[in-house]
Amino acid sequence: MIHVTCTAHGLHRVAEQVRSQYESVDQLISNIKKIFRKAPSRILLFKTEAPDLPLPPEPVITRWGTWINAAIYYCEHFEIIFNIVNKLDSEDALSIKNAKKYLATPHVKNDLVYIKSNFSSLTTSITKLQTEGVSLADSIEIIDNVSVAMKCLTGTTGKNICTKMENVLKKNVGLAMLKKIKNILNGELIDMKDLPEDLDINDLTYFKYAPITSVNVERSFSAYKTLLTNNRRSFKVENIKKHLIIQCNASKYIIRIIK
Repeated sequence: MIHVTCTAHGLHRVAEQVRSQYESVDQLISNIKKIFRKAPSRILLFKTEAPDLPLPPEPVITRWGTWINAAIYYCEHFEIIFNIVNKLDSEDALSIKNAKKYLATPHVKNDLVYIKSNFSSLTTSITKLQTEGVSLADSIEIIDNVSVAMKCLTGTTGKNICTKMENVLKKNVGLAMLKKIKNILNGELIDMKDLPEDLDINDLTYFKYAPITSVNVERSFSAYKTLLTNNRRSFKVENIKKHLIIQCNASKYIIRIIK
């Protein structure tokens, strides 16, 4: 076994670094999120003014890449959001007043453009890494592409984010090991002396679809939690095991049926 720090979580840490570099954009997203939360009259106004546009996203900091997705949303629909918020009364809520303030901040538009054009690859890569059945070669290619994109960033902000990406990859020793195994599986001549001693030649063939994220494990945890509800008191241990196996494998059968 080779221990690998979840690469999807690693990219999320880079996304967190992006968020920390853009305080005005962060405040804009946060305040507009508050404006439409549990506010039926404001939601009605939004749907009236922009019937084909979904409500502003509500990013959760602990969910991978959702903040960047929110920033992309505001970049794509800035003028519409600007007009809707300006129709609201600033005296109704502090969040409205703050949102108007940050919408009028000159550099916010520039920041949103920069975020969308340079960091949208982070969210798409996180989504790809969470896909089931991705080969080791494809997974590592996703990480390499993001790494190359981050190295192309310029300016102080870009360099800070690039440094964060480099540190995340540098600390992930297991990923570096899997890259060597991936090269061997691709037919490249690699010195096997650097590989763990307990791995023989035949073991390497089983790494073709080795996961580099903890997503599948977390999915199994979620499936297990559904068995631990308060209203389940008559399940026998044998049936619990069977039910858990069905839940963990059901999605694979559903995908095959759809195909």
